[in-house]
Amino acid sequence: MVLIDFGGHPFTADLAVSLQRAGASVHYVFSSSNEANPHGNFSDAANDGVQVHDIDLGRALDPTQLRRRFRDEQQFGWAAAKLLRQLDPDATVILCQVPAAAAVIIQGAAKAKGHKVVLWLQEIQSDLASIPGTRALPAKLFTSLERRIVSSADRVIAISDGFAEYAAEKRKTGAADVTVLPNWAPLRYLPNRHRVNQWATDQGLHPDRQRVLYSGRMGLEHRPDEIAALALMLTANGDIDMVIVAGGPGVDGLRTRPELASHPNIHFIELQPLGSLADVLASADILLGTLDDRASEALVPSKILSYLCAARPVVAMMNPDNPSATLVEDVGAGIAVNDIHTAASTIRDLLADPDRMRKMGNLGRAYAATTFDPTTVARDFADAAGIARS
Repeated sequence: MVLIDFGGHPFTADLAVSLQRAGASVHYVFSSSNEANPHGNFSDAANDGVQVHDIDLGRALDPTQLRRRFRDEQQFGWAAAKLLRQLDPDATVILCQVPAAAAVIIQGAAKAKGHKVVLWLQEIQSDLASIPGTRALPAKLFTSLERRIVSSADRVIAISDGFAEYAAEKRKTGAADVTVLPNWAPLRYLPNRHRVNQWATDQGLHPDRQRVLYSGRMGLEHRPDEIAALALMLTANGDIDMVIVAGGPGVDGLRTRPELASHPNIHFIELQPLGSLADVLASADILLGTLDDRASEALVPSKILSYLCAARPVVAMMNPDNPSATLVEDVGAGIAVNDIHTAASTIRDLLADPDRMRKMGNLGRAYAATTFDPTTVARDFADAAGIARS
C-alpha cells in the first residue's frame, strides 16, 4: 500500500509503522517542505521496514503566497504520481490530507496504473476555502475538484459521521464503501509525563505559575485573534502563563504583535519534534483547542486527541457540535465553550479546582489508553481500506 500524507503527521506515520508490523508492505509519502505541520517519526518508520519517500519541493511551503502554494501543491502531485507509476499495480493508494490540486493529479495517475484509491477524508477543503487565506484555490474550483476526488475513489474512510454523509452525497453508490473511522493520537509516543520536566525547564517556564498551553498547527481557521485576546485576559494578573507551541500562518501573525511579543507571561515556542511532545503537553495545567465556527463542519481538530493522552483537562473553544468538542465533553476530559469570555472564566474556574482538573485529565488518559491502541487501530484501518495483512 502507499499512504500519502502531504504534511507527514505523527499519527499517519505511526499508522504506517503499525500496518507494516501487521504484515502490510507500506510506502509512506510526505513532504518535509510542509513545515507548518508537526511531523511524525520517520526514522522509526524506516527502521520498521516502511519505505519512506520525502518529496522535497526545494523550499518551505508558504501558505500565505497562494499562487506559489498552488504551484507547490501541483509539484507534489506530479512527483507522487511519478512514484506511483513505478509501483506494483496491485498497490492500494491512500490519500490523506492531500491538497485538492495534488490529489486530483495523484488519483488520475493511480487509476491509469490500475491502483485502487482510498480517500481518507480528514477535512472538507471546499468549506475551508470560505475562510480568507486558508486555501490556495477559489471555493468553486475546490468544490469541483473535491467532488471529483470523492466520487472517483474506490473507498472512502471518513473521520466523522458528518464527513461520511458528505461523501455519500457525492458518490453514485451513496454510502456503499464509505466507512466511518474516527482519528486517534500516536499513543506510543505520548506517555504520561510530569508537569515539571526538562523541556519546561529549558524553555524557562516558571513552575509556580499556572499554565495554559496551545500546541500544534495554527491556521487562520484556529481563531488566532481570539487566542490573542484570551491570552491577554488570562495573563493580566501575572499569575497565569499562556504558552503557544505552534507553527502556521495564524501564529506567524501573532508573533509580530508588540503587546504579545513583549508580554512576560505569553510565550511563543516553535513547533517541537514528536519526541518532545509528551513533555510539551505535560507541562500544561490546561490544554487549549480552538476552531472557527465557519470551519466547524469542515474540520475535526486532531490535536485534541493528543491532548487526551497527556492527562490534562481540555478547553475546546469551538462549536460544541464539532466531534472534537463533543468527545471531550462525552469522555469527561474537558469543557467545550464558544467564546473567549466563557473560555476565560472556565479556565479560571478549573485552575481553582485541582481535584476536578486531575479527574478530567485521568478520564482523558484512560480513554486514550483504551481507544488508541496501535494494534487495534491498524486492524480497523486495514479492514476499512480493504488492505490485506499477513
